[in-house]
Amino acid sequence: MRERWNRGILWGALWLFAAGACGEGGPDYPGVDPLAESSGTAEDGIASTELDAELTSASENSPMEAYLQKTDEMGLTRYKGKLSPIEFSFDPETATTTYTFNPEEGPQCMRGDPFLTGIRQTESDDLVIFLQGGGACWSVFCLAVTGAMEGVPPVDILNPELEANPTRDWNAVYVPYCDGSFFAGDAEIDDNLNGKGKRIHRGLANLTGAFEVAASHVPSPRRVLLAGSSGGAYGLLLGGPLLRHYFPEAELYLMADSGIGLARTADAEYITLPLEEFKAKDFVPAECEDCIVSGHLTPLLGWMLDQDPGLRVGMYSSWYDGILAAVFLQIPWSDFADALKTQSDALAKGYPDRFRRFITDGTQHTALIGDASGVIGSDITKLEYPEDALGTLVGGTLVLGRLETTEVDGVNLATWLQGMLENDAEVWVDRVEPRGPEPE
Repeated sequence: MRERWNRGILWGALWLFAAGACGEGGPDYPGVDPLAESSGTAEDGIASTELDAELTSASENSPMEAYLQKTDEMGLTRYKGKLSPIEFSFDPETATTTYTFNPEEGPQCMRGDPFLTGIRQTESDDLVIFLQGGGACWSVFCLAVTGAMEGVPPVDILNPELEANPTRDWNAVYVPYCDGSFFAGDAEIDDNLNGKGKRIHRGLANLTGAFEVAASHVPSPRRVLLAGSSGGAYGLLLGGPLLRHYFPEAELYLMADSGIGLARTADAEYITLPLEEFKAKDFVPAECEDCIVSGHLTPLLGWMLDQDPGLRVGMYSSWYDGILAAVFLQIPWSDFADALKTQSDALAKGYPDRFRRFITDGTQHTALIGDASGVIGSDITKLEYPEDALGTLVGGTLVLGRLETTEVDGVNLATWLQGMLENDAEVWVDRVEPRGPEPE
């Protein structure tokens, strides 16, 4: 099945809608899980951990405390401390543990499958959390994966064997994207879309559950990198503020891979409609006056940088992203490139020391995952997609990149990302290729 899948156009087009698979393991391996008994249950583990007092140690009236209070009042923390994994399994070959959550408490995939998250622990005091890509699904557009796979897949940014990967030795948490709501939804919609029954959008609960696992295993990291590709990059817009409730004192970095909240210029409805369906519009702060009205969510990054003076944000995009422009947004190439320039220019000008760009020419989509076959499950029944999307991809607009081979002026993304994580001002600088002619 995997060989046939790799030969087809579909696997490449839909990497962002699927999760990584790892080998099956049991709960009886020694040292697998400090949170659960050897029976393989974790009912009294994460939810019973008293994190709040220690994790909100910032002094009262500090900028961080004010930030945490704002996002708490917005409802971002409604699931914090309330989620209990009900099972875990360990894969000895990859040394990863997978947690399964109780759907009755919230976390689950779009068509009712259980939500899973995987972790690989190391001796490092640093932590990388990766949000999988996966499109989005609302009443006028649906391209999503509806099942979560086990483990921590060896995509570039999570690959412990990839020498170029700057996080290869870090603790790693993999967050599957299986509910189609940019990791922000908290709603159920019984519209029988695609003849599949109701849509269950529990992205906020899923994201919270993964962060609970991360904080329980790595409670006091020195550095935290929250990275996301495609739909996972859009998930950073709310994932970043939520994560601060777990790690208020850590050095926090965001890496948005092919997704900084771009939508359709001057067409705010294209982004407000899904937010309303997902019941996520309240997560856009009222004080962020520029958020949404332009048709883009990118100003949320600026709001986040304002609230969190220690935050650093990096982004990768191509000028003519073949997935975002042609499939997700369905806009002319020039419109996408114009929006990318306008929105990223504003952030680069407003936060020159804490926001940097890595932009290549062409239609490449993503640069953190490498070989798409490493994260695509073989069960295509868990994929929902518009049939007319494939024609665009067959025309040659889909290109996937790697950390090592995505370059600007002889510097690859792996080196640039390492520069961000090491606060190297000579390496982590704006690297933007000239914009070439539009794809034919």
